[in-house]
Amino acid sequence: MTILFLLLSPALFALFWIVRFQICSARRRRLVDTYGIDSKKLRKLSCREVTKLRKQIEELEEKKDAFGLESAVRPYRP
Repeated sequence: MTILFLLLSPALFALFWIVRFQICSARRRRLVDTYGIDSKKLRKLSCREVTKLRKQIEELEEKKDAFGLESAVRPYRP
């Protein structure tokens, strides 16, 4: 049983990272498509920073704060 686990653990670890990368990539694509953000500027951000930016944008949308939303998105536009 432990030999089987040792053989499968690298594959499970790789699968975890592939799924994590795809989730982060989807978040970036959504920001690019929805708000016209430059994808090159988003590539410089880590996945955690992209998540933080997305949550900030969603909070500003819920509050209907157009000026705050524009100031949050402006540094990442081309």
